Amino acid sequence: MTTSETPMRAGGGEDSLPGSPVAYWLDSTPATDYPPLRKELDVDVCVVGGGIAGITTAYLLGQSGARVAVVEAQRIVQSVTGHTTAKITSLHQLIYAQLIENAGREHAQGYAGAQQAAIGQIAALVEQLGIDCDFRRTESYTYTESEQDLDTIHAEVDAARSLGLPASFTDRTPLPYPIKGAVTFADQAEFHPRKYLLALAEAIVRAGGLIFEETRATGFEDAGDSRPCRVETTGGAITARDVVLATHVPVHDPALFFAQLFPKRSYVLGCRLRGAAPRGMFIGTGPGHHSVRSTPLRGPDGEELVLIGGEGHKTGQGGDTRERFRALERWARKRFDVASIDYRWATQDPSTPDNVPFIGKLAPGSRHMWVATGFGGWGMTNSTVAAMLLTDLIAGRENPWAPVFDPQRFNTESVGPVVKENLNAAKHLIGDRFRVEREDSAEDVELAPGEGMVVRIGAQPVALSRDSAGTLRAVSAICRHVGCYVAWNTAERTWDCPCHGSRYTADGTVIEGPANESLPPVDLAPEKE
Repeated sequence: MTTSETPMRAGGGEDSLPGSPVAYWLDSTPATDYPPLRKELDVDVCVVGGGIAGITTAYLLGQSGARVAVVEAQRIVQSVTGHTTAKITSLHQLIYAQLIENAGREHAQGYAGAQQAAIGQIAALVEQLGIDCDFRRTESYTYTESEQDLDTIHAEVDAARSLGLPASFTDRTPLPYPIKGAVTFADQAEFHPRKYLLALAEAIVRAGGLIFEETRATGFEDAGDSRPCRVETTGGAITARDVVLATHVPVHDPALFFAQLFPKRSYVLGCRLRGAAPRGMFIGTGPGHHSVRSTPLRGPDGEELVLIGGEGHKTGQGGDTRERFRALERWARKRFDVASIDYRWATQDPSTPDNVPFIGKLAPGSRHMWVATGFGGWGMTNSTVAAMLLTDLIAGRENPWAPVFDPQRFNTESVGPVVKENLNAAKHLIGDRFRVEREDSAEDVELAPGEGMVVRIGAQPVALSRDSAGTLRAVSAICRHVGCYVAWNTAERTWDCPCHGSRYTADGTVIEGPANESLPPVDLAPEKE
């Protein structure tokens, strides 16, 4: 789809893009086949969402003695978690100097300690359960190629070291191009997230827990004085003492988190190189930064797949997203000796105003409903932090990290980003209605296979797309969340909301929240008189 400065037309087409359009993590593991819920159920805890946050939380709760049920609208470990770059690190680009300045040393110390504990928790589970998930220790780097950013790099090293983190400065990395300087964290880790989490899911079931796929949660009631929580689903109601919302962005949102979460989409290429892959995990600084890490490929020659990421933008506002992949390919080939590009995929991450996730009570008045959201691109450790913290809170145990991640926290530095992002959303909510072109009928719209666009037919805004076989699809263009008009994602052939990041397939099926309902189909047949 186009940006807000141009008419709401979009390309698509069959133009070639590099690599197979699937995440390596999904392509290298078997599909899951847990049953849908088909009856009413009573458990201790219902976890809504089957990504790393939901699965890890369910596992830890089960180990503490709770009877747990996980409900996932699609398939577990497939959506956001299945498209991550899977870095297990407490080095979150440049965050610690900012946290100390804006929130204080105690707050920053809590965040740092939580991330390091999460690394230890993942390592312990891999060892305890004997999980074959390509887990390996390595270094993590945040680097700059600009002299102007060196002071910021040094400040981050000093801040991180003052918090007890394994930080140091270097002006050399294993990357095949020069840098000016980098923050380096020792003893970090990387792994295959699906292999790890599918093993945790099996352990949940072995311990008596339940996992239900293709079961969408549709309604929620918090516990009262004499009643438990209740979750309505497409397969039956679940009553539970506690409910955890681990759906990336809450699909039940009485606290209006959507207005404090800023969704960003970014792109990944899975490449084979001529020669050795650089060992370590790398991320640049500033706008337009890129991410690099490698993962072992199965085979006798010990080949590595190098994951190169970047080209991020606010969801639904990326222009022709095919160009994002092409730009990423140009960057990769300029910096590395690329032999082949085997995979391509995109991922989505919501950030909070202060870059610290919301983990805790769902709303100020919540009794037994909990939330974990806003991981800001660092979901491997932050999701594990969420699982550890929520397990303690649900059990009634104190946890020193709770104030750091409290969803109801407030700081004045957050006001500016919240206002800016919500003005951007309002611009699309209102302005996009004036940029839609009017057509007399769908037959007047020229769409090649793979193209999509939003038009107004009569009084109705319609999202039109044509698939590879030439079939025309028509669904409502109005996002089911707050009513913004969706935008066509050319590379992934999805409808993405530019306001709060909801995403839908070409036929309107919801694939990412905060929306929890699909776009209804539009009948293009002319009315008979």
